[in-house]
Amino acid sequence: MRQLTLPLALLAFVFGVGIGWYALIEDFTLLEAIYQAVTTLSTVGFDEVQPLDTTGRVFTIVFILVGIGLMFYTATALVETVVAGEVREMLGRRRSGRKVQRMEQHVIVCGFGRVGREIAVDLHDHGVGLVVVDQSPDALVEAEEHGFTVVQGDATEELALRAAGVERARGLVAAADSDVENTYIALTGRALNPELFIVARAGSSAAEQRMKSAGANRVVSPYQIAGRRMALAIVQPLVLDFVDVLATRGTADDKILAEIVIDETSGFAGKTISEVFGSIDGMRLLGLENTEGGMVVGPPGATNLKLGDRLMVYGEQSALEGFASSGMAI
Repeated sequence: MRQLTLPLALLAFVFGVGIGWYALIEDFTLLEAIYQAVTTLSTVGFDEVQPLDTTGRVFTIVFILVGIGLMFYTATALVETVVAGEVREMLGRRRSGRKVQRMEQHVIVCGFGRVGREIAVDLHDHGVGLVVVDQSPDALVEAEEHGFTVVQGDATEELALRAAGVERARGLVAAADSDVENTYIALTGRALNPELFIVARAGSSAAEQRMKSAGANRVVSPYQIAGRRMALAIVQPLVLDFVDVLATRGTADDKILAEIVIDETSGFAGKTISEVFGSIDGMRLLGLENTEGGMVVGPPGATNLKLGDRLMVYGEQSALEGFASSGMAI
């Protein structure tokens, strides 16, 4: 539409000049002036409303040449905008489709509203590959402006999630504005990929259990989180600042917060925490979640590590990269 603003404005200006000339100079009534301007620019060939003198005929000649030229220019710009826009959109969607086909272990963000936008930006900042799924063309244009790969469709349907590569994805975020939609997104995603890690947004506490029953591994309520953080900012602001520092990736001292999974490739299953972390400098173990979902904050060094345990560690990025090079999932 920005490309059409100038020709449309010029056409409206020339049309207004014609009406003004016929009304003020040729002494036509307003209706007669509008009729004369319309019939002249549309080239229908009707006679003048009133006979024109030499000056009026010269003005009409100029009015026709300028007006018809602007009308053709506007029509050409309109066709170019519509056709070129559709071609660009089609080629863009085709490129996105090919890109999705090459993606693995990515995250699918369903819904690019206020919450979905923040999630996508944060995932991108953490170096996580992602695909945005939304029905709104405006939301997809905004997502593409951020450099995200997009898929247009209803995330509650299998077709849209398959187009986003759900079978190869590592995670899915249901961030739609509706609890019902997020429940169906979790249900569809779990059916298509049983190993998918699903995080769903809940607008009410009543929807949390439904989403978990539908297959969501985690259910997050932005309103509860915002309320707790604001209360914590009043009661214990230093604790809140400390948590924010821990969650910030790439701080000034090059220390980050990361999650480590004990798997077969690590060789750490069956060893104690002291045996694994005792000889590593620049890394601290903050918490451990076992396979039953139990969380232990500051686990003792004598704790035996098991397959599937998830460790929350804080330390230098180089030390964590050493863990990653050993084959551990971080």
